[in-house]
Amino acid sequence: MAKYFPLFIDISNKTFLVVGAGNIAARRILKLKEFGCKIIVVAKSIAVTIMDLQDDRLILKERAYDSSDVVGVDYVIAATNDKELNEKIVWDCKKAGVIVNDASNYKNCDFYFPGIVTEEEMVIGVTSSGSNHKLARRVASAIRYNIKDIVEECRKEQEENPKQEDFD
Repeated sequence: MAKYFPLFIDISNKTFLVVGAGNIAARRILKLKEFGCKIIVVAKSIAVTIMDLQDDRLILKERAYDSSDVVGVDYVIAATNDKELNEKIVWDCKKAGVIVNDASNYKNCDFYFPGIVTEEEMVIGVTSSGSNHKLARRVASAIRYNIKDIVEECRKEQEENPKQEDFD
């Protein structure tokens, strides 16, 4: 199995297409909104929880998916409850050269959503390269539990030794 490189990118000027509007899609949308990108949701039926998130950066299209939906977007998330449709979306993305995540089949993914932990300006991503979501969730949870204390400790060290080199 491939190991995935943890690439952190600015997505604030990128467009994500999310096909589907169930629980997985909702989680992805919530996380993406934190990072300021434009999100287009296409689904036959859109849950109220997703409708309530609508703003100028979240466009909702309550209709069936069409292959042309992948044109002009930067990333696609296939998050329907129909594996055949998700595979069609992946195929359309491959033809169009668009990076895709298939929520129903990790083998079809160009990228994964890691467990994301944020604290102040810190952003930490944890992944098992799609093989063990439970493990990734537990590790992310442990980091989330400890990160505030670690950041506070580092801030104090920086205040005490302002000329000390950065830790990166």
